[in-house]
Amino acid sequence: MTGICNDPTCNRQFRLFKVVIFASCIMALFGATAARAQTKITAGMVAHGPPQWPQYVAEELGWFKADKIDLQLVTAGGGGVAQVAAGSLDIAHSGYPDFARAALHGAPVRIVLSDFVGSPYAVFAKKNIKTIADLKGKLISIGGPNDITLIYIKPFLASAGLKVSDVDLVYAKAAGDRFAALAAGAVDAAILNPPTYFEAIAAGLTDLGDTKPYAEGIPFTVWGANTAWSVAHRDTLVTFARDYQRAVAWLYDPAHKQQAVDILVKRAHQKPEDSAKAYDYLIAKLKLFGSSGDVPDVVYAKMAEGLAEIGTIKAPYPPKSAIFDGSFVQAVH
Repeated sequence: MTGICNDPTCNRQFRLFKVVIFASCIMALFGATAARAQTKITAGMVAHGPPQWPQYVAEELGWFKADKIDLQLVTAGGGGVAQVAAGSLDIAHSGYPDFARAALHGAPVRIVLSDFVGSPYAVFAKKNIKTIADLKGKLISIGGPNDITLIYIKPFLASAGLKVSDVDLVYAKAAGDRFAALAAGAVDAAILNPPTYFEAIAAGLTDLGDTKPYAEGIPFTVWGANTAWSVAHRDTLVTFARDYQRAVAWLYDPAHKQQAVDILVKRAHQKPEDSAKAYDYLIAKLKLFGSSGDVPDVVYAKMAEGLAEIGTIKAPYPPKSAIFDGSFVQAVH
């Protein structure tokens, strides 16, 4: 019959062809499985900067890649929490009151990792303003009407006998926008963190002082997650927390300062001198990154007091589990 080969050589070639096809299928299947093992995390943030330092380190040093995490950082401004609740972001980085408020109103979100454990802010003012008391009747730019910056500014003003009602507040979520308004003379003062902190010093604006001494023990920023996503991707989120802890330990080693600065310059597009100052201020001096990402009960008590200060909750305070799921950071141990 035409088309049939009974020659031994022909049969060997046919068997070899089948082996090649089979091997190709196995390789394709393996490749698809490997691709699926790489989990994408769509993560929102207010803006690029020092708060994302641990994530930049984990990315640059290859830890995320080795752990099959594809972290996609997305600038979300002040809308990160709402996008996490809607499911368009998996996780987001924001001030802790933003996630607490959403969770307490029934949104499917929880804080899963606490990173900055204190205030990184100072208050800067126009050159003719010399003291905190001079802020009476002045226009001050903070992050929002129920923002973490309000929690920090209240005791700062109180140290000079002022109440929030003694000043006028305007709002801009990003510190860069607040600095721009102050530099342009549109506001009298603004609450700023690095790198705008150093830009304000360079501009000769009045440094009225850090807010941290007036709000000790009150955390700044957190990572929060969509609850459905966190359940479906528990192992990935635990790995994310482990790489955070690893990166913080790496950052606190002074031998890594220059490399850390280089990473911040590359990833956040900040000036080398500002990045070096940010390391000295945030990491070496204030040690603002929490080593574990956990929220101990004593810290939650401070957080709850802060939420009460801005009218989010009233005593008796809700349990910690209402806003924070510590199982991911605790699973790292």
